[in-house]
Amino acid sequence: MRLKWTSLVLVPIVFGCAAATASPPAPEACEIRAIETASGLRLESVVYGAPGEAGSYAMSLERTGSGGTSEVRQGGDFVIEDGGETVVSVTEFNRGARESLHAYMTVENGYDSYSCGL
Repeated sequence: MRLKWTSLVLVPIVFGCAAATASPPAPEACEIRAIETASGLRLESVVYGAPGEAGSYAMSLERTGSGGTSEVRQGGDFVIEDGGETVVSVTEFNRGARESLHAYMTVENGYDSYSCGL
């Protein structure tokens, strides 16, 4: 009997410690926003973080349609603005009905790297 009581007491303590030390999931560090416009589509590549945080990004966009495939690659350095986000690139284009679009961005901030896509 004593062994069962001891194990029942230790189970909540062990699980309680694990729950107390678990860290919350990290917020999304980047996003590629797709905004419909009158003439097509606008993509905004956005990086999130603490104001003043610096790093670099690399964005790749591939568009395929009846006219073939086109690729755009952009990259550079950034510093997060006071609002906690920075738009690092903007791409606008006309979009046909039968086109496919793939966008991908990698962000590095000196101690970690993140990626996001569309």
